[in-house]
Amino acid sequence: MTAAYRMKGVGWFGGCVAVVLGFYLVSLQVAAERKKLEAVNGQIRVAQRDIRALETEFDTRGNLAQLERWNGDTLALSAPTAGQFVVSEAALAALDVNSLRADGVQTAALLVPSGAGAVVSTSTVPVTAAPPVVKLSPVAPIQMAQVSAPRAMNVAIQAASKTAL
Repeated sequence: MTAAYRMKGVGWFGGCVAVVLGFYLVSLQVAAERKKLEAVNGQIRVAQRDIRALETEFDTRGNLAQLERWNGDTLALSAPTAGQFVVSEAALAALDVNSLRADGVQTAALLVPSGAGAVVSTSTVPVTAAPPVVKLSPVAPIQMAQVSAPRAMNVAIQAASKTAL
């Protein structure tokens, strides 16, 4: 009877080990399924992004006739010609954007932030001379006044120090 009693404890231990291993295997399968689900969700996000891009392209191509009408009527855009390119940064920096072009090409308006708020069109206003230099007189330094803490603040500090004691 004592041998059977000892085997009963080993049986319980083996049964508990089997149940724990079963739970562990189930949790591993759940983690594997979650990883697969995350991968599928990632593929769905990529597919939705691709669908949005294709819908945008489809809408743009569907509106191509309207864009062509707008370009012909109001925008008057055209592909750049070889004469519009420069060979280096130095040539780009040397360009005078304020001069009138000989071929009659109109350029965009130039906003002048000098406080006047006026819009100057580079195609109609030629620059003939440099603007005059205005010399400003020196300004005396500003002296700051000494300010003491308000009386109400001093009273509040004194009241707080009395209650802390």
